Amino acid sequence: MDDPSGWSLTESDPQVFTQLLKDLGVKGLQVDDLYSLDEATLSTLKPIHALIFLFKYVEPSANDAEGSSGVEVDPLDNGVWFANQVINNSCGTVAALNAVMNIQPEPSQFDGESIELGEELGNLREFGTGMESSDIGYLVSSSPTIREVHNSFSKSSPFSMDPSAFPEREKEDAYHFIAYLPVNGILYELDGLRKNPIMHAPIEGDWLENARETIEGRIGTYPSGSLMFNLLCIRSTPLPRLQRLLNDPSTPAQEKYQIQDQLEHELNKTKRGQMENTLRRNNLLPVVFQLFKALGESGLANKAVEDARAKGKERKERRAAKGDIEED
Repeated sequence: MDDPSGWSLTESDPQVFTQLLKDLGVKGLQVDDLYSLDEATLSTLKPIHALIFLFKYVEPSANDAEGSSGVEVDPLDNGVWFANQVINNSCGTVAALNAVMNIQPEPSQFDGESIELGEELGNLREFGTGMESSDIGYLVSSSPTIREVHNSFSKSSPFSMDPSAFPEREKEDAYHFIAYLPVNGILYELDGLRKNPIMHAPIEGDWLENARETIEGRIGTYPSGSLMFNLLCIRSTPLPRLQRLLNDPSTPAQEKYQIQDQLEHELNKTKRGQMENTLRRNNLLPVVFQLFKALGESGLANKAVEDARAKGKERKERRAAKGDIEED
């Protein structure tokens, strides 16, 4: 069922977040899955500017710090851009905005390698200067552009189920997005459901070391073996840099082989992401229904099924002849 707020749930997929930022006008940044916080994994993705953490949400009690080891601080006193989440289902977009609005723009002499907020978010930052976090949250939720981009990844459904028809159905678990990133030399946790940002330890060296300890500590508050988390990183878009290095005559030939592999990986990932986002934004069920309806009305449905079975049988026989037998 649709949420009355008019905002749809956000899928925890890096391609969704990358396209969301791109559609909002952000340049020079992309989002990737982060499967580990070890140095070997992080080194292949750097520079990393922020982390987006998805976890199973548990309603905090009066004495429960919800696994946080930091201290809530006033964002206006600490130079942190922070929006409260005031609309249901908007936590993914709010977390992404809380992250990128605190990432400093970086000009570059190389084409495509600058980090820019873009006009929409630049105006939002300027207009919200000096406002309380809740007011900025209402600015975000009332923006037609942000809401339209956020909802562009939701699929419409031809089915509508009455929840009263499933009285014993358990309530689905709620999941929540928050952001971690350095601001003015300090690691912050930006959770839109909290009144203020959470200040963690000052950063000494690589900020990701502090983030690793903080996130692992939070995960440690859940039962052992829990798989209720997902971690994304906001990083500099690598494609322009890789293409530049590959075309640079001064790049050693040995390094070019590695760069070429990385470039092909990023190009394939981008192409796959574009296709996946196209499928997300287009509901194909009506087309499928019409195809089945047309087959039925033309009397070709049975023939289509029999043809498919015959082709499947032929493929299985060819594999068997080659000794490549599938197990049932």
